[in-house]
Amino acid sequence: MRFIAILAEICALISIAYYIAAAFAARRFAGIMSAPPPAMPASPPRCALLKPMRGLGANLAANIKSYLELAYPNAEFYFGVSNRGDRAAEIPESLREQYGSRSINLVVGEETGCENRKVAKLIRMAEQAAGADAYIISDADVAVETDHLRRVVAELFSAGRVGVVSCLYRARPGATFASRLEALTVNTDFAPLVMVSAAIEPMRYALGATIAIKREALDDIGGFRALKDLLADDFYIGKFAADRGWKVKLSSSLVTTHAAEENFRDYWNHQLRWARTYRTTRPLSLTTIILHGPFWASLAVLATGGSVFALKLLLAVLAARLLTAAFVAVRVLGVREQRRDLWLVPFKDLCMTGIWFASLLSNRVMWAGRRLEILRDGTMREVHG
Repeated sequence: MRFIAILAEICALISIAYYIAAAFAARRFAGIMSAPPPAMPASPPRCALLKPMRGLGANLAANIKSYLELAYPNAEFYFGVSNRGDRAAEIPESLREQYGSRSINLVVGEETGCENRKVAKLIRMAEQAAGADAYIISDADVAVETDHLRRVVAELFSAGRVGVVSCLYRARPGATFASRLEALTVNTDFAPLVMVSAAIEPMRYALGATIAIKREALDDIGGFRALKDLLADDFYIGKFAADRGWKVKLSSSLVTTHAAEENFRDYWNHQLRWARTYRTTRPLSLTTIILHGPFWASLAVLATGGSVFALKLLLAVLAARLLTAAFVAVRVLGVREQRRDLWLVPFKDLCMTGIWFASLLSNRVMWAGRRLEILRDGTMREVHG
């Protein structure tokens, strides 16, 4: 028990140091967001915005409108669905008259032979947008500010070897308890970790909410077909581009998603998919267990029988964790409604510890109603039965 107590105390102290580092990284990112973007090219590049869709989400119309209202003069919009029966197709079709000056294109169908259905839509959309100078890929649940595309394009074309620009995202909670947990996970776990990573190492991955890639860089990695069987297509867009000498940048433009998990099972399965995906694409992510401060501090209390030092350490961990979570989620990311949920952070952290351990038990995940197995090379195959 003595060894466990010492290990737990060391990890708890490391987690406090990480929370402090995350606060400084968040402050740095806040400065980047508030700074003016690089100058736009004299002739605005032709940009194709690709948005694969599935299902009629509650915020889909508002999300699409936020793109159609972007302050950018040379953009074409492509919305992809698997078939006409997908009700998501109704939204861009219904907005044609209201946004008559915009080039709105609905692309129906998927490329065959793709395990990744999102990529299957992207291949078809990119074929319709051949000749674009840059492709901006965003998930259906993403909304943006009016200056988003100007910022991203300016950053993408600010230097010759920048090939990919990716956007950090925040999550706004819905009405359900599970959606509140999901938003907390994005805003107090995922976002700070990306901020710290971007501050200490060159980016070699992209974030799926929004990715901008130059046509030359996309061609260089083999187009979207190079991603057709990969689960973590966003990660590999950045990795493949970096492997070929292109720079990958984190944008100053913050985008927004809405957490839509209906119940705890949805939350657990979503986070478990992420955890298993991270483990297979970036095994170093396993070391993040060291940063699970509430788990280690609680373990130290148990292992020492409630020693005074362990109890003080637990209080210090909780204080550092809650202060950092509040600073990042509320002050930097601007999700003010999460003030009411900060008390849930330690509970959410313990859930994430459970998910970390569960992620070691299998390579199978649930995604969009499909049961998939992640193979050693990052590809996936559907599991039936």
